[in-house]
Order: sequence, then C-alpha cells, then structure tokens
Amino acid sequence: MDAREKTWHGLRAASLSLVPGLGHLYLGEKRGYALVACAVVLVLVSRLLWAPAELPYLSLIILSGVDAYSIAKRGHGLM
Repeated sequence: MDAREKTWHGLRAASLSLVPGLGHLYLGEKRGYALVACAVVLVLVSRLLWAPAELPYLSLIILSGVDAYSIAKRGHGLM
C-alpha cells in the first residue's frame, strides 16, 4: 500500500470514528469493541442522567478519530 492509499484509508477510518470505535473496527483492531461500548455508555449517561457527559463523549470522538488515522497511516496508534 502506497502513501496515498494509506492516507485515504486513514481518512475513512477517522470519519467512521464519529461513532467512537467504528474506525478501529474498520481497520480490524479488536479494541474497537471497547470504544463502542464506552461511547454507548457515555451517550446513555448524558441523555438520561448527567448532561455534561457529552464533553467526554466529544473528547472520545476526537481521540478515536486521531488514533484510527494514526493506526492506518503509521501502523500503531496513540493508545
């Protein structure tokens, strides 16, 4: 895979990370399941119990997207 393909692959994974963990699952990473579970818990908590829980969810989106791009581009992520 050349550099251009890696970049597009990384951008696809990062865009799927709007739901944290989907980009990791797209790349075949097993930790994507844990990220999806954390995202679901944070959404439920923010909707039902504590509205400020949206901030950690947004942080998880950003971290997940950067990590998925990093995995696709370099072969290893931030986490």
